[in-house]
Amino acid sequence: MVDSVEVLMNVLEYIEENIAGELSVEDVSRNCGISLSWLQKRFKYAFHMTVKEYILRRRFTCAARDLLTTDESILDIALKYGYSNHESFTRGFQQVWMITPNEYRKERHFSGHTPKLSALLLNNLEDDNMSRMKYDLTELYDVLKERKDNAYVCADIKHLMWINDNIGHKAGDAAILEAMRRIDAACSDDDIFLRIGGDEFVVFTGSSDPAHAEEIAAKVRDCHDTITVDVKEVTVEVLAGAFVGFPGRVDAKNVFDEISRKIDEVHNNS
Repeated sequence: MVDSVEVLMNVLEYIEENIAGELSVEDVSRNCGISLSWLQKRFKYAFHMTVKEYILRRRFTCAARDLLTTDESILDIALKYGYSNHESFTRGFQQVWMITPNEYRKERHFSGHTPKLSALLLNNLEDDNMSRMKYDLTELYDVLKERKDNAYVCADIKHLMWINDNIGHKAGDAAILEAMRRIDAACSDDDIFLRIGGDEFVVFTGSSDPAHAEEIAAKVRDCHDTITVDVKEVTVEVLAGAFVGFPGRVDAKNVFDEISRKIDEVHNNS
């Protein structure tokens, strides 16, 4: 897992460094030293969107920030992010933000985050009750800057592979959704949680108090409810641990390496 995470974080770093220029999936693959097929498959598995979709959404995140924090014209911003004219940029911007760039500049207060894409984090399983702050991975850089010193929670699902192999992938998907429900229920309104892999999650809390993170972790660990999938009962056990701060440079690769280590630590100590 650590090797794949490291490669994928290198991919995110490369995209971030080149987000304002011409950038194709082939460019990412070639410059990160990985095959195109591996990149497309692993990226989609980990982040539940294609590389192309990620680049598109991240560009419009940056464009939205520029609209509100600079005096650049809309055309200049469009050209900056690879659009040759105002019209094509506006169409793309509306698809992401549901509003034109001009309207956005006049009416919106940029929160530092891209639109919420909770359905993507749920493998397209919609649940109206899961309305708390769950963010798309395109927001990772913004979240890290905001919350680098805050307490956080690492969690994963115990025996998910066994569930998939012995009960079926439908049961595995239901277990993931149940885990997300539990984490969601344990969080407060200011906590942000991300699904970072198949069965792995992190909550970036809005507090520097480790007690708050431990409270979330305890609530998640203490829930032992079973779920029923096609008349079969499935035991879902979610492991969780609380931590504070990240050592070294705060960037995507370093943070995800650290999260990977913490998840392994939580799992090995269970």
